[in-house]
Amino acid sequence: MVKITVTPNTKTEVTFEHIGAARLYNGSVRIDVKTMQAVIPAGEIRRLEDHWPASVFDISDVMKDPDAAPVGKAWITRSGKAVMISINDVRYVTPLAQVKGMIKGERKYAHVATMQPVGVHA
Repeated sequence: MVKITVTPNTKTEVTFEHIGAARLYNGSVRIDVKTMQAVIPAGEIRRLEDHWPASVFDISDVMKDPDAAPVGKAWITRSGKAVMISINDVRYVTPLAQVKGMIKGERKYAHVATMQPVGVHA
């Protein structure tokens, strides 16, 4: 398990914990994390690339009902260096350079991590 601790502009230390990967699958982006599988449909990828929020769907919901409601959204961060993915109020992050490489076919997958505040205990 890889853990990286950084201090973002908010002065809160966070740890990035690798939890899964995003892969290109038939034009859509499949997000595989420890607890679930989600998908950003091919039609939403263009929105994401144009810096608009893209809908994220739970794969099991889409398999049962093609008109399933989204469970989250994905967007490019203000810095332009990462893609934030919010699924059921859990935030994940993946490097934008890896996502772009994956979409172009230069990479097989992009790393997906969670952000956990350091020193905060539930």
